[in-house]
Amino acid sequence: VAEHGVATVRADGAVRRRGRHGADWDAVRARDTLVVAAPYNSTTYFVYRGLPLGYEYELLKKFAAERSLALKWVVVQDRDSLFAMLRDGRADVVAARLIPTPEEERRAAFTHALYRAEPVLVQRTGPAGVAAAALPAGTDTMLKAGPAEPAPAPGAGTTTATIRARMVQRPSELAGRRVTLPEDSPHARTLLELEDAISGDIAVVEVDASSEAVIREVAKGNVAYTVAEGNLARLHATTFRNLAIRPVVGVPQKVAWAVRRDAPALLDTLNAWIDSEQAGPTFAQLYRKYFVDQRAYQQRAASRYLTSETGALSPYDSLLRRHAGALSWDWRLLGSQMYQESRFKPTATSWVGARGLMQLMPATARQFGVRAIADPAQNVAGGVRYLQWLQQQWRPRIADSTERLKFVLASYNAGLGHVVDAQRLADKHGDDPEKWDDVAYWLLQLSKAEYHADPVVRYGYCRGLEPVQYVAAILERFEHYRQFVTRAVAE
Repeated sequence: VAEHGVATVRADGAVRRRGRHGADWDAVRARDTLVVAAPYNSTTYFVYRGLPLGYEYELLKKFAAERSLALKWVVVQDRDSLFAMLRDGRADVVAARLIPTPEEERRAAFTHALYRAEPVLVQRTGPAGVAAAALPAGTDTMLKAGPAEPAPAPGAGTTTATIRARMVQRPSELAGRRVTLPEDSPHARTLLELEDAISGDIAVVEVDASSEAVIREVAKGNVAYTVAEGNLARLHATTFRNLAIRPVVGVPQKVAWAVRRDAPALLDTLNAWIDSEQAGPTFAQLYRKYFVDQRAYQQRAASRYLTSETGALSPYDSLLRRHAGALSWDWRLLGSQMYQESRFKPTATSWVGARGLMQLMPATARQFGVRAIADPAQNVAGGVRYLQWLQQQWRPRIADSTERLKFVLASYNAGLGHVVDAQRLADKHGDDPEKWDDVAYWLLQLSKAEYHADPVVRYGYCRGLEPVQYVAAILERFEHYRQFVTRAVAE
């Protein structure tokens, strides 16, 4: 399946049309889309049990929703590439647990603080083997292996300790020590200032790895020390019990978002929203959710369905891969629809009686050969046969396959007849009956008596907001899934 545009609906039911990219807030509003460049990591943005999550992701999603904007989230791991996207106008905001450095403040503008975090020394207190044995299983796709994360030797089990270092009790004891940091870490400047204060050299080694990865290497005994934000380090200490998160080596530093320096109106808008929201419960609740709730973090870290780590979306990935080919779909697209239908719960039952992973109505299940509607394999197979039938109905009507997909999804949710009714209304009123955005508008109108009583409408009233939002949610979530699970992993 090719790239899909995301049809999005404002709270008032108006269908949004995307425009071109631009530099400042007026341009963002004109195109109705806020583009955010961000890495995937354990707190900013990740997919867990099929749902996009993250502290900065949830904040910006709320900001965008309150301003009737679509949120386009682009995953970029390299810090320089994040700022290049900002500079080139391919992104409006960078969200990456940014602690502004003087160099970065010359090339970007930073918002007010989302929170402040103190830099702490991360060091090992216990045997490396204990921590290594407890590492979550699965494929680590958090980052590319680099100097701080060597690949194990063939046939090797857990990583053994290679570095033994005396515990540092005070910052002054770092004189003469070797500290490993991610490239472009803001904490390099912290250590430089500490060198001046203690009159001793600290050997800083920069590696192509994330803070999370370097902390893991400390726990595994491959790195002696690193410096990280205290809140992040304390989260990792809940998984790696052999880590000491002390001492504090500098003053608390602000964590913020970055925008272009030539986007003052966007900066002012974000700052006003941050100031307003910090006076309410939102910021505190989300901070607790992602930085304080250690039990939830441990569950995510150990879960098979922390997608960025394991490449798994759900317990039903094999069914998705097996059946998606019959539709000529990417299996992750079918997975996004399954999540929308049932949240990957095979016992899910809707108020109208739809059941199972693909939420089949009993009559639909019988029509498409499903005898045991609660059986995941039969339910998915039946749902796919229904989708195939809908594809056959729409193929003569919609020539473009990308547009046709949206009509198929909408019909799965609302029924073929209601979507065809909306198509007839679009044609009657001079809109394009083969363009989803035009037909979606008329699908929304079918909740109004003056339109569902129109002579061209054969199936009457339809609560059109639900199928329009259904299509938008599936395609948006699919874009999230595509950034975490590659075809190579899937197949």
